[in-house]
Amino acid sequence: MQSRLLVWLGWSGADTIGRLALLTGGTIVFSRLLSPHDFGVTAIVLTVINVASVFVGTPFEEALAQRRALRRGHLRAALAASWGAGLAIALLSVPLGALFAGFYHEPDIALLLPACMASVFFSGHADVITGLARRLRRFSDISIASLFSHLIGVTLSLVLCAMGFGVWALIAQRVLIVVFRAAILQWRIGFWTLPKWSSRHIAELRRYAGLSLVDRLADNVTYLAFTGLIGAVYGVTTLGYVNIAMRLVEPIRGAIGGTSHNLAFSYFASAQNDRVRLAARLRKVIAEAALAIAPVFVGLAAVTPLLLPLAVGPGWEPAINIAVCLSLGSAIALPARLIYSAQASGGRPEFSLIANLAGVVGTLGLLLVAVDLGSLSVGLSRIFGDALQAAMALLMSRRLFFWPRRERLAALAPAWIASGAMGALVALGPHLAPNVSPVIMLVISVLAGVVLYAGFVSLLSKEAFNRILGYLLPARRRGQILDAKDV
Repeated sequence: MQSRLLVWLGWSGADTIGRLALLTGGTIVFSRLLSPHDFGVTAIVLTVINVASVFVGTPFEEALAQRRALRRGHLRAALAASWGAGLAIALLSVPLGALFAGFYHEPDIALLLPACMASVFFSGHADVITGLARRLRRFSDISIASLFSHLIGVTLSLVLCAMGFGVWALIAQRVLIVVFRAAILQWRIGFWTLPKWSSRHIAELRRYAGLSLVDRLADNVTYLAFTGLIGAVYGVTTLGYVNIAMRLVEPIRGAIGGTSHNLAFSYFASAQNDRVRLAARLRKVIAEAALAIAPVFVGLAAVTPLLLPLAVGPGWEPAINIAVCLSLGSAIALPARLIYSAQASGGRPEFSLIANLAGVVGTLGLLLVAVDLGSLSVGLSRIFGDALQAAMALLMSRRLFFWPRRERLAALAPAWIASGAMGALVALGPHLAPNVSPVIMLVISVLAGVVLYAGFVSLLSKEAFNRILGYLLPARRRGQILDAKDV
């Protein structure tokens, strides 16, 4: 099992790093060829597409993955439902595009939205096959499909941009990635079936699928309302800065959040009938996952003032504070959301739904209240919404979740404390050596962050540090290092 887990983590790591490199590289090129206004228009279109795609296949992914008895009829019925929803949404996108074009006074949206909406057919198909892949524990295939679809999609979209297609190239990137992800994943899994409606099979999936739909919808509606309010209050150009910040943070958040949820979901689901066994897995998995997740985002927040100007060039400075806040919010929320993954694996996704709804209300509420702070309120509102979700996971009563609150906090606190201390010290670096080249300082900051974080973790949680070291090093070499350290 540990060998398989390392293979899964290896491919998911390659996927995460590859996607980050590809999307960041694409953003570097696009930001030099397109304006903040172009990115703002794209943000409006892609946010609507993301919300629409939730209705097509997302509800069935979780429902198929967690079923104890899954038959071909469930897959065929799920495909039929996703295709039907996709057709209805594609038709609705024509008047919706005209409506958004008029509201934002951007005529291009009237054509961009329906053109991009065609991707929902492929995203729905990919979600259904992903549910099957998760059930079969084919996590490596999921990562492979994601990595290579991004490689193809980003490359072709950059070619289109170089040919002068401008904002259409940004839209094409999303469509191409979705289409190739569906095709590659279907090929890798090798399970071919055609859609066939079945009311009985849909009824068996309905409760879990319905709750998953509302849960994911709440998460995506946050982005829709978030971008809508920013566009309405601050204008499309400011929305472009937000888009750039999200392009730096969200690919990492999506990859790490999705991978950690899928792995934890599968690991927790197999222990649902044994509370003692499940509690042991919760303590170990969530503590170690938090130690791996939190430093990524805190470190990203610390180096963003160096990284973002190097990546996108001058003229994008307002995006820096937004990206820092998005990173810090992710460091708070993602480790705690594994508690909701544990509940969902036991057939109780409603807690994740409640947390997402609280995040929506908190994010939008602070965005409206703190409007006088300007663009900074955009980032602060996301931190507040993410912190609310984490707080609910920690404060949930034992009657609703058997794992004691003190143990939940003890599992997450070392990662947050060690990451926070590391991030604060790394962020001081450029101020202590202002004359050092930004590129050199960025390299120094990353290396210093790794060393500092390892030191803090070894002090706060030596047992977890040794286990993580065990995943990374062969047994003989690990023994030499630990023996030397003990001496």
